Amino acid sequence: MADKHRNSDSKSERTDEISHSPTSHSASASHQSDITKDVDERGSVEPELPYSPFSIRTKAMIVIITALTGLVSPLSANMYYPSIQVVRDDLNTTQSAVTWTVTAFVLGMAVFPLLWSNLSDRFGRKIVYITSMLVFTCGSIGCALSKNLTALIISRIIQAAGSSAVQGSGAGTISDIYPREQRGTALGIYYLGPLLGPCLGPLIGGYIGEDVGWRWVFWVLTIWGGVMMLLAIFVLPETHRRIVSKKHKIQQVNIPPKLSLKENNPLLDLTTAKYPVVALSLFHFSMIFGTYFTNATGQPLAYENIYGLSQGTSGLCFLASGVGCIVGSTCGGRATDLLLIRKKRILLERAGQSCEDGKPQQQQLADITIPAETRLEAMWMGTVLFLCGIIIGGWLIDKHLSLAAVLVMQFCIGTGMAFTFQSLGGYLIDMFPTMSARITGVQNFWRSIWGAVIVQVFPTMLDNIGWGWAYTIMFFLTVASFVGIMFVVFKGEKLRARYGPQSTP
Repeated sequence: MADKHRNSDSKSERTDEISHSPTSHSASASHQSDITKDVDERGSVEPELPYSPFSIRTKAMIVIITALTGLVSPLSANMYYPSIQVVRDDLNTTQSAVTWTVTAFVLGMAVFPLLWSNLSDRFGRKIVYITSMLVFTCGSIGCALSKNLTALIISRIIQAAGSSAVQGSGAGTISDIYPREQRGTALGIYYLGPLLGPCLGPLIGGYIGEDVGWRWVFWVLTIWGGVMMLLAIFVLPETHRRIVSKKHKIQQVNIPPKLSLKENNPLLDLTTAKYPVVALSLFHFSMIFGTYFTNATGQPLAYENIYGLSQGTSGLCFLASGVGCIVGSTCGGRATDLLLIRKKRILLERAGQSCEDGKPQQQQLADITIPAETRLEAMWMGTVLFLCGIIIGGWLIDKHLSLAAVLVMQFCIGTGMAFTFQSLGGYLIDMFPTMSARITGVQNFWRSIWGAVIVQVFPTMLDNIGWGWAYTIMFFLTVASFVGIMFVVFKGEKLRARYGPQSTP
């Protein structure tokens, strides 16, 4: 199935990158303006069709609603953390047993986005947002009313099923409304929701759990889910390009075909990992996310048990990584867009200065494609910053050193993680532009699986080797994945030419 998408992507994305093919009936504009014009049957010239029919204001509203909906999943995961020990005592269970309420949620976040992403590609984004928020709201009510650990775990799985939809569909929505050179900035804003959740969640959940009890954490999430469902019903428009193209005149690019039920198989999407560049990207994604997620779950233990902070004040400390996420997400998204624009300008200038013998200049312009790996060229800065935060922060906690220094390292961790996510997420979408929601679901699957594994063994690591060495192990795992992704940066284009995927937008 991936090969079928690859062939269609190659055709559509080349058009998206430069202009309509010169063999079409459209009239050519000069390469300096790079404007395509359509000619109607009467011979008159019409302006280029828009990439999407939505105004700038409407697109901004869509991004904001998508980001707020994307905040649901990480809030659900992280608002609960400060109350874990209270839940353990209230439900008369053990620390290892109550950890399954976290692991079950993470596993749900891994599996369910694959299903939601396929449904959104087949039936549209809007119906998926509405249905998923309804499921999430029901799961949150179940969590608030749970009387035993089994009921809580089951309700957390339902909660994860509903909240995880936007993990893939959100990136698909951004790809629906923004062309490639603007997509990174928009993704940076969208990712603020999912990335701020691990920071805001413990802060909000800490004070709620401390003041009115852990059950009200889930009642607040119930309200949030209900509000997001109403916004999806009454405010959010349908953005899927295949559906929108039937109602509006837009550029016929990045429009995925409607697959049959047999082709619309989430398990087939996982086979994209057979490509070396995709496998190495997913490996780095997983190591970064697993380390970040484990760090987020471990911080309340450090703040409360080592530095003696209260449950509410412990949550306040997560603002350090939250601010870092804002900086990394906005700067990372904009940086990737600027890299693409710069690369395109350089290639256009070269094409304008030298023409091949017997080959029209417009043909040269149409042949220009920007390597997808361009989006990864600045990623090393984010990963290096992340690694520094992990190794230094872990040993600061281990030696019970300055809390202020620990918070500075948390800022570095948040900034580096968000910056890296922008680059990797945009890179995968650039390689699979007509299945953007589904490829995002794939990366979410692999990183969440690893996150569930590492967060489950983290308490055992702390008990046996301590904070410093536990963080050192995660540091070296991330270094290994960093070496792999840097190989993609330098050799990715050749790897794709030999092993696939072939489509480069």
